[in-house]
Amino acid sequence: MHLSKWVVSSLLAYTALASPVKDVLMNHRQTGNASFHQPKLCDPTVQQYSGYLDAGNNEHYFFWFFESRTNPDTAPLTVWLNGGPGCSSMIGLWQELGPCRVNADGTQDVYNDAGSWNKVSNMLFFDQPSGVGFSYGADNVHSTYQAAPLSYNLIQNFLKAFPKYQKNDFHFYGESYGGHYVPEFADYILQQNLNLAQGNVHVNLKSIGVGNGITDALIQNQYYQPMACNSTYGSVLSPTDCQTMLDNLPKCTSMTQKCYATGSDADCEAADNYCGSNVMGIYDNSGRSYYDVRTSQEIPSTYINFLNQSSTMAAIGATSQYTECSNPVGNKFYPTGDDSRNFAPNVTDLLNHGVQVLLYAGDADYICNWMGNYAWSNQFDFNGADAYRSQQLAPFNVNGKEVGQFKQGGNLTFVRIYEAGHEVPYYQPEASLQMFTNQVQGLAYS
Repeated sequence: MHLSKWVVSSLLAYTALASPVKDVLMNHRQTGNASFHQPKLCDPTVQQYSGYLDAGNNEHYFFWFFESRTNPDTAPLTVWLNGGPGCSSMIGLWQELGPCRVNADGTQDVYNDAGSWNKVSNMLFFDQPSGVGFSYGADNVHSTYQAAPLSYNLIQNFLKAFPKYQKNDFHFYGESYGGHYVPEFADYILQQNLNLAQGNVHVNLKSIGVGNGITDALIQNQYYQPMACNSTYGSVLSPTDCQTMLDNLPKCTSMTQKCYATGSDADCEAADNYCGSNVMGIYDNSGRSYYDVRTSQEIPSTYINFLNQSSTMAAIGATSQYTECSNPVGNKFYPTGDDSRNFAPNVTDLLNHGVQVLLYAGDADYICNWMGNYAWSNQFDFNGADAYRSQQLAPFNVNGKEVGQFKQGGNLTFVRIYEAGHEVPYYQPEASLQMFTNQVQGLAYS
């Protein structure tokens, strides 16, 4: 999810770290920079690994890997990251596209049969930076740029600990603040591949995907007012509030332009502060969820208690209680102005090197809405931009039903998913799984 200083959401559940769990030796293995268990939760039909991978000096990132149910030796390897900054990828694993769900009373793990992406891909979920989820360590990460090398280290250590996946196609997916993380982290992988250090593994990077992401704030800031005041779900703000957003937008735009031009922490933080309070944040008056304009309710995080059970923690090798979203971690990003920085150039670099890109969005989300994502996808430059811009949105059908719209050209695909909020796979699991399958298997959308 995408966090802001002006968003107070029940999705943020910061939990102080507890004492380390003792006696977590069941199925435990240690190899190089990896310490892991082999749990059988959620999907006991596949091989799983969970535990810790070193990402840097005193940086220990929690990971959980599930093999694909289909041809795991040759299936792609997909990394998933949630956003924040400061939110755990266990959100994706337990609420969205992962193999895991809990039963109605939150006491038992069950398989996500409707929409688990491990039906077609090996899946690697990890929590970053330290202090997020089950991860722990120094937490010296204050920006997306600083986070990229550590995530690269984790991926390297995973591939060295589990070398059978080194040759598999590699896909990097994420959501929300993943619109920062995924372009920067994948571009970092690309640059390392081009000048591979001795002893490192070449990552077979094929594609990236970002769901309801924040990537180009300059453009996306312009679509908070249309989403709040003129979406297909109707206006959720008064005419006065809608006009105030429009009146404040020019200053927001000029300040974000200055951030882009100077790149200084001070200018970018100033833009973030102004735009957040005077454009995006006026949405507070709606009383609606930032993640779904149709309701004031948030997705219940019913899985947290199950993850924090001592038996669960022992099975997966977790050494501290789970933190879904960490305000202390996220707050370290704000003084660097990270939120307002532009990561569309990273997407350009990836596309120009042959990496396929998927941008998708649930059309009921406000905070990283489909209008803003579609707009920036049509405005940034890359080698195939003309081919992409020349296309129109077309129906995206699944099992004979129109579930959204898509547009493709020049290795770029945009997908709008109907009746979905911020966490698209939670709302539309079948459509999300088909979209993902299309991308990693090169299938047609129509």
